[in-house]
Amino acid sequence: MSFLPRYGGYLFLLLFVLSVWADGAGVVPTICAAAQAVLLTLAQRRPGSRGAVMAVQPLLTYLPIVLGRAEANVDCLLAATVLWCLPNRLRWVVFLAVAASSGFVHVGWHGVWTDHLYADLNTAAIGLVAYSLLRLPSLVDRLERTQGDLADATLARERLEVARRLRAALGDQLTGVGDLLRRARTELTADPLRARTSVEQATAATRRVIETVRETAAVHRELEIRPADESPVSRLTPRLTLFALITSLFAWTVIKTLESEHDSVATAVGGAVLSSLLVAQVLRPAWAKRLLPVQAAVTLLPLPWLGSAWGVWLMLLAVAVLLSGRGITAVLATVGLVALRAVYSAPDARWGWMILATEAILVVSGLCRFWQLSTQLNASRIALAGTILQVERLRVARDIHDLLGMTLSVLALKGDLIAALVTRDAGRAETEIDEALRIIAGAHTEARALVDDTAARSLRRELEAARQALTDACRTVRVDYDDDLPDRAGAVLAPVVREAVTNVLRHSTPTHVEIACRNRKGFVHLNMRNDGVSTSPRTGGQGLRNMRTRVVDAGGLFETALTGGEFSLTAQVPCP
Repeated sequence: MSFLPRYGGYLFLLLFVLSVWADGAGVVPTICAAAQAVLLTLAQRRPGSRGAVMAVQPLLTYLPIVLGRAEANVDCLLAATVLWCLPNRLRWVVFLAVAASSGFVHVGWHGVWTDHLYADLNTAAIGLVAYSLLRLPSLVDRLERTQGDLADATLARERLEVARRLRAALGDQLTGVGDLLRRARTELTADPLRARTSVEQATAATRRVIETVRETAAVHRELEIRPADESPVSRLTPRLTLFALITSLFAWTVIKTLESEHDSVATAVGGAVLSSLLVAQVLRPAWAKRLLPVQAAVTLLPLPWLGSAWGVWLMLLAVAVLLSGRGITAVLATVGLVALRAVYSAPDARWGWMILATEAILVVSGLCRFWQLSTQLNASRIALAGTILQVERLRVARDIHDLLGMTLSVLALKGDLIAALVTRDAGRAETEIDEALRIIAGAHTEARALVDDTAARSLRRELEAARQALTDACRTVRVDYDDDLPDRAGAVLAPVVREAVTNVLRHSTPTHVEIACRNRKGFVHLNMRNDGVSTSPRTGGQGLRNMRTRVVDAGGLFETALTGGEFSLTAQVPCP
């Protein structure tokens, strides 16, 4: 956050105290205003002091009145203190009471109603502005600090949705496969043909589950990304800013209209038009430069005829200049407009008008800038959450394809093997059925692990699972690996091993498979080789793309080759 938005509240308090002095209020009101500003800052910086501040502020507010200086209106700082120090259920009621009593305190019971309205609006508007300028930096800081919270909440919601979709996809289907295999185990001896039928039904059901899981992964990857930001701070900050801005512009227009003796209609219309143009400029930043010539024409052309009464709107033009541009040009233009305002004022009041003009520019531009900051920060929060959500969906879709898909593919192949063994070797068929039931239990575990990033994958365990899966499909399997394979490598290479084994089982008829995994000089090297490949693997296949993405994202290298019917895969991952 830049200097002006962060410290704009303190600058506003300083300028307010200077304006009290410049209006000729006297020493005591100026000292009381300065003390109020210090105490209000203390209440903002040290929450534990708010009770004491709230007790002292009324004394400082009404002391000048007791001493006969009723024209010095410093009630606005009491109104701001009320918003800072009182609990939510009381603050706005007391704030309105302080604002409503301001007219009776400074004008008297028998004063003109317009003077009462002027004092009330002045107290309410300046109090709200002071509170907003002091409050908004902390809200913007909270928005920045909670970006990670929004991302975490979005991730948690996404994982719950993934878990729901996987339960819907798998549901009772895997349980039904397990029931069929258990029935086949009980029928092995008494009725082998019926047992084989049960196994074939279980295998067909498994393949249907595989298709369902793949469709789920594809649908999940293509879902529209709509992260929701439900943080109260994200809603409060821009709303409070916009409310304070519109209230300030409305109060300023009414006050200047009441002050104008001869051109009240022109002043009111000018204030309404220029305020509307400024709000449009804030809400639609792309319009800022296009609206600036209109604002300049509306402000400057009537100035020679309407004079001082119209000169107050030079400040809104200065704010529009600051919103439309940056750098020295905008600053010089703003200084020029403040000087022009001083020209269209009484000679003995020019310094006072320059202080008030600077104060007005600071207030309005500060609120405009806060609105822009809060909306930009909310947009960046949503964008960050959307990016994390997209990455998570791609990860889950990839893991469904690589991990759960491989387990289910092995289960289907295991079903084919069991069906062939039922009538030839009942003992081995029973062993394979038990192994298939363990695979089903593992599939449920993997489905849960897909939405749990704390579930670390062991590369050594994956290599042993690959040895077991390949042993049933080919004549010679050699798996060799080091004992000191780091866990960081497992997070990347374990899914690669699993997907590679799935490809071997699905796209080749191997008789010989070799897998080697070595930890050498800060890198883990994975090499796989198998024969029985009749055609080149699809270089654009999802499995190979997923493997390459995993390795490359980890800063590694990934290569494949086909030579004389033998397919080889090499992956290298850094592990410092």
